[in-house]
Amino acid sequence: MNYKLSRRKFGQLALAGTVVSGLSYLTKKALAETPSVNIVGIGSSPIVTADQTVITEVNTTELVENTALNSVSTDIKPVGLVLQSLMTGKAQVLTDKSTPLLEPNEILSGFTSLSDGTLVVAITPVALSRRQATPTRITFLGTPVKTLIVSGLKPNQQLGSLLGTNDGRLIGLVGKKNGTPPIRLVDINLQTGEISSISKIKFMDDERVSNLAECPDGILYTSLVGAYGDTTLVQLDSNQKKPIRLGQLKVNGQAWNNGLQSLVCSATGQLLAFGAMRYETPNAVYIVDKNSGNMTRLQDFDTTQITRARA
Repeated sequence: MNYKLSRRKFGQLALAGTVVSGLSYLTKKALAETPSVNIVGIGSSPIVTADQTVITEVNTTELVENTALNSVSTDIKPVGLVLQSLMTGKAQVLTDKSTPLLEPNEILSGFTSLSDGTLVVAITPVALSRRQATPTRITFLGTPVKTLIVSGLKPNQQLGSLLGTNDGRLIGLVGKKNGTPPIRLVDINLQTGEISSISKIKFMDDERVSNLAECPDGILYTSLVGAYGDTTLVQLDSNQKKPIRLGQLKVNGQAWNNGLQSLVCSATGQLLAFGAMRYETPNAVYIVDKNSGNMTRLQDFDTTQITRARA
């Protein structure tokens, strides 16, 4: 697998505004408050052609169930996955033998790291016609790259919110392709890609569920999103049939109104949220108080999803 990005191509991408450049380091204060934070982000960027032309990506941010041909932009161009470090600002285009890992008409629906440090992405197709779409897959960003087709999904379902657990498993959330309920927690077989339900927890039918995180003490967290984007931090307990609500997320007293892109727990047990308020850019990393739901901004990070890098 090739993680290398030449200086020339990086310059082209940066000038085009597609790969973040000049990312600042976390402040000394932030580092002191949040030890052992080693965050990597992943997103997509246009592919740069040999004639230095930047080819833009598909303008689709959310899948829609039973998508018709005329309801999604057909201006689909080649895109690639870009891995970035929050601490250093370095960016790398990810390819497999010069082949982009993210193809046209596909989106990144999940990103995590396994207990051995391997990064894993879930890639979901966007259907542009009534013809059967390519299957959902998970890709292990190791050397070499390993890809598994996900089995056990219905045609209208999507796998997202991947989480590599402390005990070496890979779990995720399955819901409809537009992100609506019913939502279930699943285990993903690391050898076959087959999914199976692992919890009897029932989520409400009027709330979206996304972003799984596990802290070193083994406690699982996720977020519930209401109809207007209001976001509640919850704890998942296999002995409870319903999520345990901890508190509504808020920043400076203002309710968070746009769901989250990612939820991560550091090696020291600090919960971190990633996203942006509605109509605001870019995304940023926030410290989360588990008891009150208060969020403190740490660092802007112009990427799509994040995970904790493990040694």
